[in-house]
Amino acid sequence: MAQYDDLNVPRIATVGVISIVVVAVTALAVQVMYYALAEWQDSAKSAQSEYRRENMVLAEQKEQISTYGVDEQTGRVTIPIDQAMELVISKNKNKETDASSKSKTDET
Repeated sequence: MAQYDDLNVPRIATVGVISIVVVAVTALAVQVMYYALAEWQDSAKSAQSEYRRENMVLAEQKEQISTYGVDEQTGRVTIPIDQAMELVISKNKNKETDASSKSKTDET
């Protein structure tokens, strides 16, 4: 009769270890799923977001470099950046042609 009062210790230990493993795997799976969903939500949010402040700053800067104007304090004249680049290129071309014509006259 004593055998009915004894606990099955190996079976209890096995069920305990299996329970711990199942809980640990479930916790890790939930954590992985949470971070995957959080990353998905962040990427969706950033894809739909607009950078209003940054776009306003860029628009102001673009307007600044593409208009004519005079600085009242210093008296400097500003021209659009495209025109300024063309002027610099034409000056460099003129310098190159002057230098090449001087070298031709020096040779003769």
